[in-house]
Amino acid sequence: MPLSERRARILAFIVEDYVESAQPVGSASLVARHDLDLSSATVRSEMAALEGEGLITHPHTSAGRVPSNLGYRTYVGSLMGERRLSSEEELTILHQFHQSAVDLERWLALSASVLANSLHTAAIATPPHMVEVRLKQLQLVELTDESALLVVVMNDAAVLQHTLQFSEATTQDQLTRLAARLNQQLAGETANEIEGRTPPTGAIERQVLDQVVVLLRSEEDAASETPVIEGVRELLRQPEYEGDSDRLLDTLEAVEGSRLQRAIPARALGSDDLAIVIGDENPAEPYRDMSFVLSRYGPVGGAGGLIGLLGPTRLDYPDAVAHVRYVSDVLTELMRRFYGDAGTADTPGDDQ
Repeated sequence: MPLSERRARILAFIVEDYVESAQPVGSASLVARHDLDLSSATVRSEMAALEGEGLITHPHTSAGRVPSNLGYRTYVGSLMGERRLSSEEELTILHQFHQSAVDLERWLALSASVLANSLHTAAIATPPHMVEVRLKQLQLVELTDESALLVVVMNDAAVLQHTLQFSEATTQDQLTRLAARLNQQLAGETANEIEGRTPPTGAIERQVLDQVVVLLRSEEDAASETPVIEGVRELLRQPEYEGDSDRLLDTLEAVEGSRLQRAIPARALGSDDLAIVIGDENPAEPYRDMSFVLSRYGPVGGAGGLIGLLGPTRLDYPDAVAHVRYVSDVLTELMRRFYGDAGTADTPGDDQ
């Protein structure tokens, strides 16, 4: 059920006030701070309704309210305004890149550093690789009447295979015809594109397609490298970690390179240029108390990676989105200018 205009305004104020103060928000402070033409009793009633819908909650030690993960998601999805960096902010960021040597590793470190310092939280940047792993061709080789070897060749020259066990008998001739038809339909597609197709009715074809997606996904994951991480100290200075040693230690583990590499929710981007993954939308602890704001960088169709932020769910999401988008755009343009549309090269071009 959609929120009324009044409840939506109150939820937005609660999110923004809590992000700024890190203190639970009460009805009286909302009325005073935002000069609401409402009584505190009316605001309390609306806050109770928002709590009943799971959009806000209240700590046991306070009468004020804080946003829930659902509240943040609702705010991000429909309530937050669009923030654009000022000309001064953009020039400050550009100046830092222009002062840097033409070196991709330095650009990645600088990108993460700029974001960390701007948002006072951790920032990450992954080295570039072929962003979209695509199916080149597949083969099916009969092993027994009810099993076959699936061989998948990808556009990055990787070759992966998997043994399929079927619930019904098939022949090599049937498998060859199926592989030929799938190659004609699917060659050049990504895992997302294959997954978005209408599911086939045949059990064997459905099983083959499901496994092709799994293998493409595994190659996407393997292509990523340990991310550059900046701003860990900035993250740990956030009020969420004061006096909570267990949460602080969990967060230190969360930003450990190899663990973070596996946890970055790159698939949330899909075909979009930016993704926000909030709290329990992350599948694993301790990221379920944190949020990612991620964007791709790199020329379209060329090598690229991810740039973004990792922080507590109490993020300034409009500011985070504006900074991540702008830094991603700067990094993409630098890669295109010095390395061409492929995105990477052994040596920079002459335009220095």
